[in-house]
Amino acid sequence: MPAIFLKSATNLDQLPKGDKPSVALVGRSNVGKSSLINHLTGQKDLARESAEPGRTQSINVFEVDKRYYLVDLPGYGFAKASKVKRESLHDMIDEYIGQAEGLILVLLVIDARRGLAELDFEMIGYLESCQIRYALVMNKIDKLSNSEITGMMQKLKSACPDEPCILHSSVTGQGIGEMRQVIDQAIKNVVSE
Repeated sequence: MPAIFLKSATNLDQLPKGDKPSVALVGRSNVGKSSLINHLTGQKDLARESAEPGRTQSINVFEVDKRYYLVDLPGYGFAKASKVKRESLHDMIDEYIGQAEGLILVLLVIDARRGLAELDFEMIGYLESCQIRYALVMNKIDKLSNSEITGMMQKLKSACPDEPCILHSSVTGQGIGEMRQVIDQAIKNVVSE
């Protein structure tokens, strides 16, 4: 799936203008959004991976298959950032989700080892208040046992019974087809509306 990095931005005015729909990734710091982007696009070094949390501090835009923009939003909840920086990143995320044109789907990425945290529930509430379609992506599931995965899925389904929940691992490849299917369906829904 051909994909290219287009640009980094810190506000909506700097984002590419065009008629392509956008799919955004959002989640706490260090949930593995960069490795997920690389896995989703089949390109190892498209998004810069780092073991250090809080690296993404801008809106990074990729064009995928000349069909849609994949937008990597900054991670939230990075404790080591200053209060001013955390608020700035929070505002950037809120502005994008609340006002970006062409946003058709948000993939809320969650570290499967940690589960849903208060900040994730706040994000879900914000997405629902903005009437933005979203899917939960439980990342790094290769780190869990089957019984832990079953327990996690039960919690997710009770928290978000109507939204897709995708189990994903960049290591095993699990979930990539399902994620692409959810994105393709969101694009088709927009085209048919």
